[in-house]
Parts: sequence; C-alpha cells; structure tokens
Amino acid sequence: MKKACVFLLALFLINCTSDDGNTNGDNVLIGKWKLIEQLVDPGDGSGTFQTVTSDRVIEFFNDGTVKVNGELCFMSTETGDESMGTFKKTSSNNTDIQNDGCITPDNCDFSETKIYFDLPSSGNLILWYLCIEGCGQKFKKI
Repeated sequence: MKKACVFLLALFLINCTSDDGNTNGDNVLIGKWKLIEQLVDPGDGSGTFQTVTSDRVIEFFNDGTVKVNGELCFMSTETGDESMGTFKKTSSNNTDIQNDGCITPDNCDFSETKIYFDLPSSGNLILWYLCIEGCGQKFKKI
C-alpha cells in the first residue's frame, strides 16, 4: 500500500507543471512595447536584427485592440498619427502554431493585411510583416 501511495504521488508530481517562466501568458502581451531592433535581410534569409533608434511604441489592450504611434499597415520606424487594430492570440504552450497571434490593422489599403507576432522566451515581442524578404521588428516591454 505504501508503494502504491508513493507511486501515485510521484505520478502526480511528474504531471504538474509550473508556468512561472511562461512568457506566452495572456497578460504578458498587454501593455506598451518600444521598438528596439529591426530585421535587416538582403533577401537571402541571412538577415539579422539590428538596433534602431525610434520612438515607435505599440500598445496592447485587454479588450483585444492594439494602438501604435505611427502607421500599422506596414513596417516602419517612423512615428506620427496613431493607428489602431485588433489582435488575437492563436497559440499557447499547448498548441503547435507557427506564431503566437496576429494583428489586423484598421484602414489599410489592402483589407487582408495581417501582422503576425511571437513572444519568444527572451521576453521581447517580435512583429512579422508580409514582404518578399524577411520583415520583422523587435520590441521591448516598457
């Protein structure tokens, strides 16, 4: 009987997980993020993220909306009039989807514009824009 209790306790502890290191949690995304790096790719996939100087900030809200102090429809380091959109998480630690979610900007020339985002374990936010070569921006939570 004692062995059975120890076995059940061990089985229970093995199946328990902690999400203390979970950077993909729903609340991690909510808040303001400042642009710190931009992917520079010559078109052959060998690009790397390079530091940029910009005041560009993107903010995610609990109601599923997103706001940026510039143009949201395409990748830019420029700031200006605010742009809005909506976002949706498409993955969690339990799914195997390429990106963690997508942003649908309001009022783009092309109505099907989508920006995909990842929340890697580094704690940064990466936005992936649709383009021929790699187009990405890295943000740090502020």
